[in-house]
Amino acid sequence: MILLLNFDQNGNENPGKRQETPQQRAFPGMNVTVQTVDRSGRDVHIFNREKKFGGREMGHRLLNKYLVLMDVGGAVYVLLELAWRGRSHWTMFVLGGLCFIGLGLINEVLPWDMPLWEQAAFGVLLITVLEFFTGCVVNLMLGWEVWDYSGLPWNILGQVSLKYSALWLPVSLAGIVLDDCLRYRWFGEERPRYNLGLTRKWRWSVRL
Repeated sequence: MILLLNFDQNGNENPGKRQETPQQRAFPGMNVTVQTVDRSGRDVHIFNREKKFGGREMGHRLLNKYLVLMDVGGAVYVLLELAWRGRSHWTMFVLGGLCFIGLGLINEVLPWDMPLWEQAAFGVLLITVLEFFTGCVVNLMLGWEVWDYSGLPWNILGQVSLKYSALWLPVSLAGIVLDDCLRYRWFGEERPRYNLGLTRKWRWSVRL
């Protein structure tokens, strides 16, 4: 049996009432046509679920998705800080959430066939930049003294250090994979796949 999915963003809601099948309930609130065919190409079952979303409803769904992802990223970041230095700060929750969203957007903007190590390197750069600007506001401007890297080598204004930037590499890698899995499992986005090779031409791909 083969299952064919055809998503239509311009469907109109049928005004007549009808009983939903289990397949329809599996795709709530989406314009989707599901067709099941056998190996000979003969239609076995087909149903249409059509619902037109307004811009406001789509905006709410998008906002809710990123709020959930930000909560996950913020919670994980705070837990990492508690495990590393035994304390944290509420601003780290915000910073962690923004970093997690940024990591998730890497392969939303860049192609999936980009080697995973390159995605992780982009993640390190992203986290370092966000940490620096957050530190400038939280520590230098507001004087809250959440962290201070002044005693570490290769620091910039005491807000970032190459020592900690190197530690962001495994964190960035884990964050990218976690975000992709959550988007796939919770929000029905594209199934994650990764290029584990060194280049885009010669690669070993894996799908979760």
